[in-house]
This record gives sequence, structure tokens and C-alpha cells, in this order.
Amino acid sequence: MRYCETGPVHLDFHRTLNATIGYLRTQYGYDFLDSVFRRMAHDVYRILHEALQRGDPEELIHHWTYFLDREGGGYELQREEKIIRLTVHRRPAIAYLQSRGLGVDPAFCRQTVVVNNALAEGTPFEIITEVLGEGRCIQTLRRRS
Repeated sequence: MRYCETGPVHLDFHRTLNATIGYLRTQYGYDFLDSVFRRMAHDVYRILHEALQRGDPEELIHHWTYFLDREGGGYELQREEKIIRLTVHRRPAIAYLQSRGLGVDPAFCRQTVVVNNALAEGTPFEIITEVLGEGRCIQTLRRRS
């Protein structure tokens, strides 16, 4: 896996990301912010997108679970006949920000929705992301009908 960092976990990255999202949202708006998220999905996470284009969801699933495990997230992964569902009970980034008394930007979880949609563009899959609040979400990966 390309994104297999093994050094110390620096959760303060999430503070910087949260502030950057807030800055871009207030200075340039949601359309610009979404374009940044889409470019991140297609450029930074290119390998994940390419694997989905080939019909292989395993690289994405490994990416999701690797980082949740690495940062101490709480989640369940369910595999059914035609869908893979990741239910996140505790997102480490949100928990970290809250533990520091920092406000979570209103667009913070938007990145997950937009990145997932962009990763699924041009692939045989769709990713439905339900943001439940308080660092919880359900991400459902399934083949398009």
C-alpha cells in the first residue's frame, strides 16, 4: 500500500487540516473547497482511484482500515454480497480536535463525502457517505447497477 506510514503518529496534522479547510471555505467558498478535495482524490489518492477503476475495492478498504487502526479509531467493517460498509463510531481526527477544545470546521466531514465521490468517479463503484455527526459516519461502497 502506497499510504503505509510507519513512523510516529502526528495527530496535530488534523489541527492544520481543520484550519486549512476553514480558511479555504471562508476565503474562497465551498465550490473551491470541493475542487481541492476532488483534486486530492484524483492526484494524491491516485492509486486508490485507479484500483477502483479496475474494479478492485481492496486498496481503498485497506487504506480506510489502516489509518483508522493506526490512529485508534472505532469502526466496524461489514462485507455483504454486493456491498462493503464502513461504520465509523469514533473518527480520530474529530476526537483529537475535540480533546484540544478546538471547534471542528463545518466543512471538515465534507472532505470525506467529496473525496469518496471523486474516488468513485469513472469506476464501477459508488460510495455513499452518511455523516452522522460527532465524528461518526457510514461509508457504503457498492457496485453501480
